[in-house]
Formats: sequence, C-alpha cells, structure tokens
Amino acid sequence: MKLALILLLALPFTMLAQPDKPVKLKEKSDEVIFLRKVEQAVRAHDADQLMVYMEPGYKRSQHDEFLEGRTLQFLTEFFCPAIPFDQITTVRLISYTSSKEDKNQYDVVFYISNGSSECNSTFFMTRHPGTGVFSIFSAVG
Repeated sequence: MKLALILLLALPFTMLAQPDKPVKLKEKSDEVIFLRKVEQAVRAHDADQLMVYMEPGYKRSQHDEFLEGRTLQFLTEFFCPAIPFDQITTVRLISYTSSKEDKNQYDVVFYISNGSSECNSTFFMTRHPGTGVFSIFSAVG
C-alpha cells in the first residue's frame, strides 16, 4: 500500500522530467533564416557579424559603455559564460517563441558546447516594427 502511494505521488515528477519534444522550426520563415545567420556567425566566431546583429541600444549600453568595448567578454557573457566565445564548437538553434506581450519580440534558445562544457543560451530577438529588421539582445545588467 505504501509503495503504491509513493509511486502515485512520484508520477507527476517523472512526467516533469520527460524531455521536451523537439520543436519543429519553419526553416523558410524570416525568423529562422535570421537565427540561422546568428548560429553560423557563432560557429565561425565571427564577432564583427554578431555585433551587426545586436540591437543597437543594447550594444551601446552593454558593449560600448558597460564593458568598454571588450567584445570577447561581451559575446562570452551573451551566449554562455561557462564557455569562452572563441572556444564554442557547437551551436544549435533549439527554439524560438513569440512573446505574448509584443508580437515583434521572441524568446530564443540556442544549445552551446565546446566539447567539455555545454549550456542553453537564452536571449531575445526583436523585429523593428518599421523596417522589419531583426536584432538580438539580452538582459541588461
């Protein structure tokens, strides 16, 4: 009886531990096309291109002012603080979801690895309402 009760109580926790189903990405969507470019730039360690993809106000406040232009530190902290940006060997778009508050803002998750460490990098993507241009940014601080 106790065993049955323990199993019944543990059932919800085992359901929570189940891995999420892979998200089916719409490869031809403008959002995925842009995120694939970001993914490619990370894989190539192309810091200059990634700086072009950064939301201008975020780049100015975090990279230019707060970090005084230290690009390697900025990109390391942006994508995965546990892995130096120039040592990333694997990057993969896991998902992106539209924000409930703003149809032009998305939550993005990338998988990042260097072979010995890994993390999920979560950041935001926005589409400028006037131009339709995408950019990425993260929390300020």
